[in-house]
Amino acid sequence: MRGKVIASTLAAALCAALALSPSAHAANGVVGPGNCNEAGFNSVLSSVDGSGGGTITFNCGTATITFTSYKSIAHAVTIDGGGTITFDGNNAAAFFQVYFSANATLRRLSLQRGAYAGGIRALENFGTLTLDRVRVVNNASTLGAVLNSGTLKVLSSTFSGNAASSATTGVGGAIENRSGTVRIDSSTFSGNHSAADGGAIYSDGVLVATNATFTANTASGGGGAIYQTDGSGYDGRLTYVTVAGNSAAYGAGLYKDAGDFRSVLTVSRSVIANNGTGNCDGTPTSGGYNLWFGSSSCAFSATGDGSGDPKLGALANNGGPTQTMLPLTGSAAIGRIPNAQCQIPADQRGGGRPSGVGCDSGAVEAGAVLDLIFHDGFE
Repeated sequence: MRGKVIASTLAAALCAALALSPSAHAANGVVGPGNCNEAGFNSVLSSVDGSGGGTITFNCGTATITFTSYKSIAHAVTIDGGGTITFDGNNAAAFFQVYFSANATLRRLSLQRGAYAGGIRALENFGTLTLDRVRVVNNASTLGAVLNSGTLKVLSSTFSGNAASSATTGVGGAIENRSGTVRIDSSTFSGNHSAADGGAIYSDGVLVATNATFTANTASGGGGAIYQTDGSGYDGRLTYVTVAGNSAAYGAGLYKDAGDFRSVLTVSRSVIANNGTGNCDGTPTSGGYNLWFGSSSCAFSATGDGSGDPKLGALANNGGPTQTMLPLTGSAAIGRIPNAQCQIPADQRGGGRPSGVGCDSGAVEAGAVLDLIFHDGFE
């Protein structure tokens, strides 16, 4: 049944995309003043997308626009909320379906209280979609907030309080990656829930996460933070991530399905700590310099791997566009990686690596100097 639902949604999106042809003249548009509501936004989106694409901005001050139905995007459309616009699904409506033909960007927006409605998730992507400093919060329905079957880029964004309540099809409380590609950078996933597998992310496609924090996510099945399948043959890679304080029936931190060993989930330079029923379960592999602590060990034996207390602070505003968990004094994560092996020159907040002798495992480099212009991410 699940495959039929996805197939029918894919077919509908493809047919709609093929029915549209871009105009030679793209146009930008502004929502407001005087039309800072769903009807006003619909009119501007129709004009911009119908022209072949462009950028939509807002002259509304701080405003919440309530959706009663989802919107389609077929072309190269950027929707820039400037850090002042919230789209609200009122627990009854979805937000956007991005067609195969689209290269869409949502920037400096909040998406809240969206629902699986009319056969559409709160957000569905079949083309290319970038979430740039977007807050995806409190979207709760039978299925998870985001379905990706295209290329999804998540940059400096927050997924929090999203939930999928179906015990059979509600995989991926925040993101369900179905044979697509998800690339996550400098982002935080907290307090998301799946009544099945993958409290934050369920992936049977390509998953790449760098400088990301996963905490307080839960799953009734496996993978409190991340569940990576095997049968699809797609690989996952986690680098400089912090996975702490998640819970699930099994694999509370990370769960990599053993399956027929056609795919690999590689974890490197990361902290995996205090996850309720297993830090690293299934068959994840190591790229080195990982630190684990608490409920269980990780079966990693590459260079720099080992156990020790990362002494993480609570999820908080430690600078940068997203909340993070800062390693405190005496943390075993600090200076764990030799300078020559640091690889990535900035942490989740944009702070430089290294800040001392060696780089820190996990998403945050203790003592790093930050650019305060980007402190809240909505400059």
